[in-house]
Amino acid sequence: MWLVFLLLATWTFPAQAAGPRSVAVWIPGRADGLAARQMVYLTKRIEERLPHHFAFEVQTGAACPPEPELLAQVRGGRIEIAVLGDAVIDEVPRLSLFRLPWLFESREHVQHALYAGLEDEIRTHVEETLKVVVVGLYENGFHHIRADRAILGPEDLAQRKILVNDGRKMRDVMRSLGAIPQKYPVEQAAQAMEQGIVDSFDGMMDALELLPIGNKAPVITLTRHVYEPFFVLASQPFWESLSDTERAALTEIGVDFSDTAAKLAATYYDAARKRLPRTIRLQPLNPERFAAVTAQRRAAYEQSFGADWMELVDIGREETAQPAR
Repeated sequence: MWLVFLLLATWTFPAQAAGPRSVAVWIPGRADGLAARQMVYLTKRIEERLPHHFAFEVQTGAACPPEPELLAQVRGGRIEIAVLGDAVIDEVPRLSLFRLPWLFESREHVQHALYAGLEDEIRTHVEETLKVVVVGLYENGFHHIRADRAILGPEDLAQRKILVNDGRKMRDVMRSLGAIPQKYPVEQAAQAMEQGIVDSFDGMMDALELLPIGNKAPVITLTRHVYEPFFVLASQPFWESLSDTERAALTEIGVDFSDTAAKLAATYYDAARKRLPRTIRLQPLNPERFAAVTAQRRAAYEQSFGADWMELVDIGREETAQPAR
């Protein structure tokens, strides 16, 4: 009798379909930063393509662990997705490509190099090295320098005490340029200047804009000395738990989103420039003054890792120089 009742109940009240899967996306940095904005658009595209499959929860701001810890967690399968930059570059030796000064001339140069095959090479190499899945490789931007005077040549960087809180390879870049990189809490930047610990700052335009130093260091030299990407990494356990349809959709969307990410970056940094107070002066730089160190760093990289990635960078430069058709 009870068996008949249970069967009737099953037929009468079918089981509810499972709801969308909750997926956390971990993003170090500010909640209103570029990476967070890019991920809002990316996750929206995924949800539009795969309705009711995922409910993405962006985790950023003060509650987000630092990059090295997030990288360890996504590699260990303890989190699903993380958006990282420095930690990946520091962990994968061949990615010191992104720490070669003045290798890339413009964001158009970067995009052409990636389209020429560099993106596929990087994706494969990172996945093999870190045992993760690269969902996306997106634009972050170029580094600049804020100081009390313009940086026009190597002599202007010699012995400069530059605050560099990014990865260890970024500090190596500054040493190669003759500067003295310092690591110090950015919240205490004004105090560090008063105590003579730092006199200059390396960073993206938004970070330089938001430095809590008032009118000190009133010149931002648009050095564009290194380009830095974002890596959207998924853990292998998360990736393997997806259906073939879900993996195919995330792979396609992740690649196609590159152009949108670049446009978002351009808009974001243009807005950061416009927000600068009038007391801040922007100074262009001619990288030809740094040609010797640029050539030395490139030669050392090719000696360690070969020239195949550099050939793709050069193809990107040639494509960028071609007149628009």
